[in-house]
Amino acid sequence: MNLLWRAAYGFPARIRDGEGEDVTPAFGFFALLRKAIHGLMPCEAVVVFDGEGSTASRVEMAPDYKANRAGADYSHLAWLPTLFEGLRTIGLQFEETTGAEADDVMAHLVRGAGAGRYRVIVSTDRDFYQLIEDHVVIANTMRKSGDQIVDGAEIRARFGVEPWQWCDYMALVGDTSDNIPGVRGIGPKRAAAALAGGRSLESLNGVVKQAWWGRYFVGSTDAALKSRDLIRFASDVQTSILITGRQSRPLPLAADLLRTIGVW
Repeated sequence: MNLLWRAAYGFPARIRDGEGEDVTPAFGFFALLRKAIHGLMPCEAVVVFDGEGSTASRVEMAPDYKANRAGADYSHLAWLPTLFEGLRTIGLQFEETTGAEADDVMAHLVRGAGAGRYRVIVSTDRDFYQLIEDHVVIANTMRKSGDQIVDGAEIRARFGVEPWQWCDYMALVGDTSDNIPGVRGIGPKRAAAALAGGRSLESLNGVVKQAWWGRYFVGSTDAALKSRDLIRFASDVQTSILITGRQSRPLPLAADLLRTIGVW
């Protein structure tokens, strides 16, 4: 969905077929996907989409979860059947989730792929920072070539925390993209200071007592723990995708693929 959104609303030019119909979402999706995978080849690639009701469990926990996205333009979702047909044509495994969000399924696949395998998550979503470890990195294809890989060293340098502390950190500062509140009075610097030395939300008593701004934590622990639960990826998810170890084929040009499936 991350790639589809960028294709529909952030592509540098509108792409039209021979009859003048706007096919930018489909063209852009496959162009962006091809570019991302091409830079990682050889690799085994899989694609995961959010399905209807995929956020239900988190909304039940916090009714305001992603409520800030109500009223957004979702007309690009009408292209999903075309994307599915294209992915079947080129032989990439994909899934539209139901009982969990796509991020949860992606996390499940990353964790289950085997510690010895190099795993790359193609996304601009910072929630995935929590998965970064040895052999697990993020590829942010919005960044310039040569500067797309996000690893543990960058997380430590930019935010002052370890990747495994990412959910605690975001629970303190909040995540406006998902409408998750943080702790009032706590920004990035104070959050990093609070978590210094490998602390977690459960071990902030010393900060509360020592730092003058520790008073902001008083009475906020339960809310922060709830926010952290929203940010953490679910562990009990089901998926039809099987990690096989087989290399994916190079993707065709977007125009060639759309022509093959009768869209161009």
